[in-house]
Amino acid sequence: MTAMREILNSLIGLFLDDEFMAIAILAVVAATAFLTLGLAVPAWWAGAFLLLSVVLVLAGSVLRTARRTARRD
Repeated sequence: MTAMREILNSLIGLFLDDEFMAIAILAVVAATAFLTLGLAVPAWWAGAFLLLSVVLVLAGSVLRTARRTARRD
């Protein structure tokens, strides 16, 4: 039971460790769903939007973490 609790804590920690990234990814997925279902854009366009957006969110998260780490040192 302890191992299961540690695994669950690790999974929850992935989402709570970097709130910006978790919220941004959810927003990107919601925007992609709206584009695909609401505006009926082609699937390849929605896929390109999703890929580019997720890469930008990841880059932004890395830069934020690097700036915070640099300030501590």
